[in-house]
Amino acid sequence: METLARLEETGLSIWMRESGAAFFTSLTLHSLGMAFVVGINIAIGLILIGAIPNKALTNVSAAALSRFYPIQWYCAAVILFSGIALLLAYPAKALTNPVFYVKFAALVTALLISRYFQKTLSSGVSILEPNRHLKSLAYLSLVLWVVTITAGRFLAYTNSVLLASRFY
Repeated sequence: METLARLEETGLSIWMRESGAAFFTSLTLHSLGMAFVVGINIAIGLILIGAIPNKALTNVSAAALSRFYPIQWYCAAVILFSGIALLLAYPAKALTNPVFYVKFAALVTALLISRYFQKTLSSGVSILEPNRHLKSLAYLSLVLWVVTITAGRFLAYTNSVLLASRFY
């Protein structure tokens, strides 16, 4: 807790916390990045589980879906940097909250599955008739994205410590 208190007292942490522009810019970038990453993965997951009718996908190839992955990884970098900025503003709020670790684990696992999908789709696998393994991963991916978003929203309301420096 003392380490978190020291981190909270750094100039960057204070600036992130007290500058409305810095905090809300980070929050906005984080939200927009998540929207792109989650949106791309939800769309691909729904295609793989067959929730979108095949006739709507007749002109869509796996290679066409693969073109969304560079956008996803760029937005994942935005999520990483904006998330670090938000973490710097209130490190104890996140790092003492188990919900943060649930969100982080779900996010990392979902991104690993997304990377697997990217490799699989670029190898030319049919998106109209995915195998059972791919479908199972798509279902898991959808669940993980819902957990990530839900846990992220709960972070604002489930903390027991806002600032560690208040204890020292």
